[in-house]
Amino acid sequence: MVKILYSINGEGMGHATRSMALIQELRKKHDVLVIAGSSRVYPYLKKMHNKVKKYEGIRLTYKDNKIDDYETLKKYVKWIARKSPSSIKQIYKIMKSYNPNILLTDFEGTTSYVANILDIPIVCICNIHSMTKLKYHVPKKYLRTSVKAKIVIKTIFPKADYHLITSFFYLPEKSSNVFLFPPILRKEVYNMKSEKKDFILVYQTSDTNKKLIPELKKIGHKFVVYGFDIDKIDSNVIFRKFNNTQWLKDLSECKAVIANGGFSLLSEAVSLHKPVLSIPINGQFEQILNALYIKRLGYGETYDSVDAKKIIKFIKNLKKYESNLKDFKKEDNSKVLAKIEEIIAKECSF
Repeated sequence: MVKILYSINGEGMGHATRSMALIQELRKKHDVLVIAGSSRVYPYLKKMHNKVKKYEGIRLTYKDNKIDDYETLKKYVKWIARKSPSSIKQIYKIMKSYNPNILLTDFEGTTSYVANILDIPIVCICNIHSMTKLKYHVPKKYLRTSVKAKIVIKTIFPKADYHLITSFFYLPEKSSNVFLFPPILRKEVYNMKSEKKDFILVYQTSDTNKKLIPELKKIGHKFVVYGFDIDKIDSNVIFRKFNNTQWLKDLSECKAVIANGGFSLLSEAVSLHKPVLSIPINGQFEQILNALYIKRLGYGETYDSVDAKKIIKFIKNLKKYESNLKDFKKEDNSKVLAKIEEIIAKECSF
C-alpha cells in the first residue's frame, strides 16, 4: 500500500466525476487523500470519499457563452495577490503532514508546483494535455486561441513525470512520457444500457447562453434541458434541475445530445453511441478541439453558434452519425488503472 495524494481541478464537475471513478478503485489497495480545487466540487467528493481536503483555486468567468477574458484575468490577479500565498502554504502543510508517496492529479496546478518543490513524483491524468502533448491540426481561425491555451496550460501547470491522457480521439504522442487511454467512465455509465426515446438531451454549462432556448422552441422536437437550475415545462422544452439519477436516465434514453464541448459529457455520449451537436464555449480551446473531433470522426456536428436551422440539419443526419458511432468501443478503466499501478511500482518501491 502507498499513500496517494489525488488533486482535482475545481473548474467543472467532469474533473471530479472521472477522478472519483479511479479513486474508488485505487482506495481498494492504497491510502488516498483527495484535494479539491474549489468548494464547487468539494460536496460531491466528500459524499463519495471520506478523506477530502479543499482549497479555493481560480475559476473562469463566462458571459454570453464566451470566456470573459477581462473578468477572468482580473479574478486571477486578485487570487495571485490575495489568496495564492495562503493556498500554497495550506497545500504545503497538507503534503508535509500526509507525506504522500506520489501525486495523481486531474490538471490541478498548485498542488503540482508544491509536489515539484517536495520532489514527489507527479502523474497527470486528464484530457487537457491533449492540447499540448498530442499532434493535431486545427483550422486557421482557431490558431490564436490554440496558442493562447497552450501558454495558459504551461503557465498554470508545471512539469509532470507522466501524462496519462484520456481521449475519444487517438492522436500521436509528442514524447515518451505521454500515454493515451480511452475515456474514463463512471461505473453507472459503463454499465448503462443505451436506449433511444424521442427526445434530445441539452446540457449548458454556461447559463448565460439563453439564446439557445428560443431556437429550440421553433423546432418540432422534444428537448430536455439541464444547466439553468430550474424545473419547468415551456412548450416543447423541459427544464430540469440537476439530479444525478434523473440525469443518467435521460442520458441513457435520449436520441442525441446538444452540449458545449466539455470532455466528460462528450466522451460519455460517444461511449453510449449518442450523436452530439457541440457548441464549444468561445475562446475555450479544449472544448473547440473536442468538438472538432466529434465532427471529424463523423459522430456529430459542431458550430460556433446555432439556430433552429442548424439544429434541424443535425437531427436529419442522426442515422449517419449513429452508423459512425457503432465502431466506437466502450471500455472500462482497467487500462489506465494498470498503468497507474505500473508507475506506482516503479516510483514507490521501498
